[in-house]
Amino acid sequence: MPSLRLIVASGTGQRRLLEETTAELKKQGYETAARQEGGEWVPLLSENMSGGLFDEKRLVIVDSAALLGPMPESLGSMVEKESAVVIVLVYDSEPTKLISKNILSKCTVLRPAEFPRWPRERQMWVANLAREMKVDLLRDAAALIVELLDDPEEIRGQLRSLSMLRRGAPVSAEDVDSLCLDDGSRSLLRLLDGSCAGDAVASIKALHAIKKNGDLIPLTSALHNRMRLAWYAAMFPRQAALFAKALGARDYAWRLAGQAAKRYGAAKLTRFTLGLVKLNIDEKSGRSAGWNGLETLLLDLMAARR
Repeated sequence: MPSLRLIVASGTGQRRLLEETTAELKKQGYETAARQEGGEWVPLLSENMSGGLFDEKRLVIVDSAALLGPMPESLGSMVEKESAVVIVLVYDSEPTKLISKNILSKCTVLRPAEFPRWPRERQMWVANLAREMKVDLLRDAAALIVELLDDPEEIRGQLRSLSMLRRGAPVSAEDVDSLCLDDGSRSLLRLLDGSCAGDAVASIKALHAIKKNGDLIPLTSALHNRMRLAWYAAMFPRQAALFAKALGARDYAWRLAGQAAKRYGAAKLTRFTLGLVKLNIDEKSGRSAGWNGLETLLLDLMAARR
């Protein structure tokens, strides 16, 4: 009797789980006997009731397993928890409408780890993953990764690359900056961070780099998102933690926003954020001062710091 392992995932997560599952089974002595797409339940199970004389441990992979359709309840008796024959079924989504609970209880179901919703929990998730992958990831580096990336599989891939880059040495935020950002993303981050830090030279230099190929409206939105956090931190310093949680602020962005709040104060941040809103509205209506208007806003903010 074969045993069934269900991979329920999509995209890069599905590929990774399939690679890890087959690698683990091969370590246990299983050899790939067949690979197919879809098919029919009866021949799939009946033809894989047991291993042959010279291949006692057999592995069968079924891609696009949803094409098999619903599994007849009568075939449940042909499935065992552990067997010398393992059939790996690859699903893009939950197969609960295709396989009954009774049969699923006999199967091993593999899913990607759930990615946390809140920034602090995501940072802990990244730190734990780095430890599993034996990557010495510094706290600032983990915070920056969470700020930049939302896809857990992309995070996993970047950690793998960072481990190769540093070869056992601690991975810093500077390493993440140099490896994980393209030129456009790096310029945007330098503009956001430079604005918070009051670094006029770095901010204007980054703004000019973005201006070459960028779009003004998404940039004003990104600046508004960062400086809105700073405005809340400046307006309500005693309730800062509550606002950070309510806004879903990521640790890295909130820390930089806190620096901006102390540097500029509530009045200057109010004028700047309202200026961004006006610039955005004017840009959409064709009455905007454009890139020069944004540069003026930035210089006014940083020149007027406390």
